[in-house]
Amino acid sequence: MSKKSKAFVSINHLPGILLASAAECERWIEAGLIPVAEYRTFQKRGRVVEAPMFDAETVAQLAAEVPAWRMQGESGDAETHARSNPKGADNPTVQPIDDAAHRRRQSILAPVRKNTGIYVAEDIRKIESGRWKPERVFAGYRAVFSQPMQILPDGGSTDIVIEFAFAEPLDVAAVVLDPARVERAAIAAASDTLKARLIELRDATFAICEAELASWRDELETYLAAYEDAGERQAILDGIQAAIEKLDRIHASDKGGPAGAGRRLRQKLDDLRSKAAARRLRHLREAQIREASGYERYAGIFPVARSLDRRFLFLAGPTNSGKTYEALKFAGGAKTAEILSPLRLLALEHYERMSEEGMAAGMVTGEERVLPEGVTHIARTIETLDLHRVVDVCVIDEVQMLGDPNRGWAWTQAMIGAPARLVVLTGAPEAIPLVEHLLAMTGEPLEVKILKRKGKLRVEGVPANLKKLSRGDAVVAFTRKNVHDLRAQLVQAGRTVATVYGALGPEVRRAEAARFRNGEAEILVATDAIGMGLNIGPLRRVVFSTLRKFDGLRERQLTAMEIKQIAGRAGRFGHHDEGLVTALPEAGGYAQVETIIGNALKGDAGKLRGKAYVRPNQETVLSASEVLQTDRLGRVLRHLNDTLVAGHPDLRMADMEEMIELATLLDTVDLPILDRLSYSMAPVDGREQMAVELLLDWARQHARDGRVQAPDFGVNTDLLKLEARVKIATSWLWLAQRHPGVFEDMGAVVDLRANLNAKIEEKLVASSVSQRRSPEERSRRDRSAKPQRPGKKRRSWMDADAGNVKQHRVRGRPS
Repeated sequence: MSKKSKAFVSINHLPGILLASAAECERWIEAGLIPVAEYRTFQKRGRVVEAPMFDAETVAQLAAEVPAWRMQGESGDAETHARSNPKGADNPTVQPIDDAAHRRRQSILAPVRKNTGIYVAEDIRKIESGRWKPERVFAGYRAVFSQPMQILPDGGSTDIVIEFAFAEPLDVAAVVLDPARVERAAIAAASDTLKARLIELRDATFAICEAELASWRDELETYLAAYEDAGERQAILDGIQAAIEKLDRIHASDKGGPAGAGRRLRQKLDDLRSKAAARRLRHLREAQIREASGYERYAGIFPVARSLDRRFLFLAGPTNSGKTYEALKFAGGAKTAEILSPLRLLALEHYERMSEEGMAAGMVTGEERVLPEGVTHIARTIETLDLHRVVDVCVIDEVQMLGDPNRGWAWTQAMIGAPARLVVLTGAPEAIPLVEHLLAMTGEPLEVKILKRKGKLRVEGVPANLKKLSRGDAVVAFTRKNVHDLRAQLVQAGRTVATVYGALGPEVRRAEAARFRNGEAEILVATDAIGMGLNIGPLRRVVFSTLRKFDGLRERQLTAMEIKQIAGRAGRFGHHDEGLVTALPEAGGYAQVETIIGNALKGDAGKLRGKAYVRPNQETVLSASEVLQTDRLGRVLRHLNDTLVAGHPDLRMADMEEMIELATLLDTVDLPILDRLSYSMAPVDGREQMAVELLLDWARQHARDGRVQAPDFGVNTDLLKLEARVKIATSWLWLAQRHPGVFEDMGAVVDLRANLNAKIEEKLVASSVSQRRSPEERSRRDRSAKPQRPGKKRRSWMDADAGNVKQHRVRGRPS
């Protein structure tokens, strides 16, 4: 092999020499930036192929040009231009690529680059000339030059980069396209001509840019003079400076000339100034809202709590450790107390227990208020905390709910704002780090008392058989459908069943739990609602039907804390020596299921750490509305959601997406913003179209008539519709507590909800045992059933019972 052959490399070697990708190398070869030394033929898989070869030394010298080639990005611009100007052949400067002309241009360009230090290359473009292959054409030259220039008054220099596309000078084109042999002198002359044109464009362009910059600096000073605050002026300047550091190159061409480059530069700088001013205004608004709301110093927005010498006691322990019992002893021994619960049902149980013990007890939930004269002890749902009533003891139950994205804000508010001299927390030990982090904001003392479980809890070594469950077992599922499917199988097998799930009203859940507790039902089928302190009595064994649940966003495996909370209900102290946990075979391979449950019960369920959830209060919403100069609640809530505690070291925003969607719909109703806020916070499931429609209808009645009609539902329908009607009645009563002069028929709706709940319980009881009948009984039942008249169309339950409620689709809501 000769020295000459050794000096050549194939296309496969270029990426290693140029430190570029194969695709980039192919693009640069096509653009003529990497010259081909010669073509050689090779045998490849029985075929003769021709491949380009390259001079290794030449390629190595070109490595310094790679950054500029990448900056140029000629391919994308070329293709875009070609599509906008497909008739390139009609332009004398746009011609199909000719190899000889291409080589001459490269010879002309080489000394220009060397002598000027300016990157310049052929402007190679593509046009669609055939079905399969676009045609490459020469469109002129593309040069990139830069110069440090002063942009800001009293500022330093910044490199202004111009990319200029220009046509080939006629003298150069004559040499390039000459069909005869061209002497070196002609090539040198053409190179000088091109160099002179390039320098002329560069100097003229930067002269015009300098003039534009001088004018822009004068205008900027006039603009900034309107700001009296020097800090505001500096903030805008800082914003512009930060954007200038990322200033893109300025594109120009013969069409606009150097003046076009100046105009483009001026336009970019105007945009930067406008954006910097807009950003500053937005930051000022955000700071103004945060200052008015007090959320940057969150503890300070609860002045009554801050005026007390509060102390905290955290009774931390697993389920069935007696922590709630111990906390209630503190409340019962105090002159005044409040007990904050996560559920209305638990608040009702606490209220009844305190009343039975002779205390002057009251109860406040979202839908009802029982406050007799002289009340000293009040059981509440946690969202209804009175931030102004000072008490001796406040019990905050299930404090691990601090980590809940939807409701955690209520526990944060209660911990920081409860006006009590002693605040007693109960909950899982996993919440200790987050509790300590929160109380660091107030500097108040915390005592932690760890309670141990009363009774053992273990995982059985074998899965459970659904048909062989024992009295006192609870089967846990995570959807209403699965609960009823399991219930139906058990009833069919001759077992008596009680049922507890979230869609049932608190009264029905309580009645069903009582049936199980009193022995009227052998088996309990429930969702994870049983994990929240519901008194279900002598539960012997928890049987998981699955270890997966849908959390509103995705289906996922249960967390260790969820497994511990549910499984811990087994083995009620005083009834069983130990609690048992197992699963049905449908939950998966039992060896793996047993390991997952066992690890959750024995190990660390995962500490609650990080930031606590908050939600904007009424005062914050009003302040934001004034600062943003809008009463569009959806826009105000979205702004607060994005900015109120952004960057706060201790706080984060609760999930407000559904609330924002409801607020956006309510913005079509002519009500004051705080009234719309209360409607957007109503306990309505945003996924239920009819519930959303009714909420909007109530708001329209409120705005139009100053009075909202009470719902008038029948009670003779199926279980699913009865549950939906209970939810609607509950939402109506919730709003009635906030607008008593508008929602006037509270007594009637309370009675309606009670009747609906009674009908639900009646249906559950009636279907909780197997209905074995003789053939004669079934025949009599069939004969006594009234057939529906043919041709009579059944109306929907809302048409039949709700009068004028329209069933059209809500935009942005599932049907």
